[in-house]
Amino acid sequence: MGKLLRIGQVCKLYGISLDTLRYYDKMGLLKPLVTEPSGYRYYSFEQLDILEMILAGRSLDIPLENLQKRLVSGKIEDYMILVEEQQAAIVERKKALEQLENHSRQMADLLMEISLHQNDHNLRNIQYETLDKEICQISVAAFPPTGFDGNDAGSFLQMEQWSFYLSDSKGIVAEPPQEAGISVQNEECARKMVTNSSCTKIVKVTGTYGKIKFWGKNKELHTYLNKICRSFNLWNAQMLVKYIFALAHEDLDNEYFVEIYFPIQGSGR
Repeated sequence: MGKLLRIGQVCKLYGISLDTLRYYDKMGLLKPLVTEPSGYRYYSFEQLDILEMILAGRSLDIPLENLQKRLVSGKIEDYMILVEEQQAAIVERKKALEQLENHSRQMADLLMEISLHQNDHNLRNIQYETLDKEICQISVAAFPPTGFDGNDAGSFLQMEQWSFYLSDSKGIVAEPPQEAGISVQNEECARKMVTNSSCTKIVKVTGTYGKIKFWGKNKELHTYLNKICRSFNLWNAQMLVKYIFALAHEDLDNEYFVEIYFPIQGSGR
């Protein structure tokens, strides 16, 4: 066969499957030069240039239909457009990778913080923070809210998950929380969730709050919240818990690293 390569040789050379090359043939992207009655397919070395363009495009998620339209024409202009599409896809991929790199770096720092964290059972290291945040509040039974789309929110990496706890007139916190919440940077997305769901509302959280971090299981968190209420005389008060990290267990008795926010004014007897 001279300079022709068998389909198996091409697959081995580029690390792709037989089905992949057969599919490219079916799509009209890369047809073999010779197909014997036995079913063997052969490709020329010149066709490898086309295959490399196809594989480069696929690695950047350029649709096969676009590749087929550009490569089959045989026009230099279409190749230029294809390369421009590849360059645009590379720019978007780099942005996504930079976001993932930042998230990975932040996650490594967070895991180190958790590994060193010790719960402040004496509540002597309370920090104070002024909040000005809108949270989409919804009952736990109806979570997530109708119309919520992680992609529409910009990125799941930017989404914050909350729980709302209420203490009663005796300063006892109900368990489990009756309300869940989501906050996102994209305010338009938040408004859309409220519009599309009859059981969702936007809660405006403002003012100065005490803040403390906690690491443990749900029952331990509930006990810790009650301790905060007793220590700071929080009667009929709303406490917010922001979930930072969850360590999953097979029995679903997961551990959580959270930030607890509680009011320091307007509560108590």
